[in-house]
Amino acid sequence: MFLKNTNMFSNKSKGNSLSIITQGIDFTGEVNTEGDIHVDGIMKGTIKANEVVIGHNGSFEGEIISNVLIVSGKIKGKFNIKNLHIRKEGTLSGKAKYLNVTIESGGKVLGELGLGKAPKIAISNSGKNNNNSSKTNNNGASDKEK
Repeated sequence: MFLKNTNMFSNKSKGNSLSIITQGIDFTGEVNTEGDIHVDGIMKGTIKANEVVIGHNGSFEGEIISNVLIVSGKIKGKFNIKNLHIRKEGTLSGKAKYLNVTIESGGKVLGELGLGKAPKIAISNSGKNNNNSSKTNNNGASDKEK
C-alpha cells in the first residue's frame, strides 16, 4: 500500500529488482529472478538469481546458482557461483564451484571448493508445456515411435 508507486526495490542501472526474505520469515521453495535477493530469514530450497546476499541473521539450505554470492550468515548445500564472497561471520557448508573466491579472515568453509564454469542463470518458465516431449510406455517405446 505505502510502497505502491515507489521504485525503492528497483536497480535502474540494470533494470533488476531486489527481493528480500527478512528476519522472522521461514520460507521453503524456489526463487528464480534476473534480479537480486537478500536473505536475512530462514530459507530452504533453490535460488537462481544475479546476486544473492545471505545476511548476518540469514540461514539457507539448498542450491544457489548466481553470478555473485555474499555470505555473512550460514549456508548449506550445493552452489554454482561466478564470484563467491565469504565474510568473516559467514559459514559455507557443502560443495561450491566458483570462478573467483574471496574468504575474509574468520570466514568458514566446511566442505569442498572447486573451480567451475560460469553459471548460466536461466529463468525457468514453469507451467509451460513442451510440445516436443515424448512419453514412454511400459515396453520402453515412446509415443512418437508408435
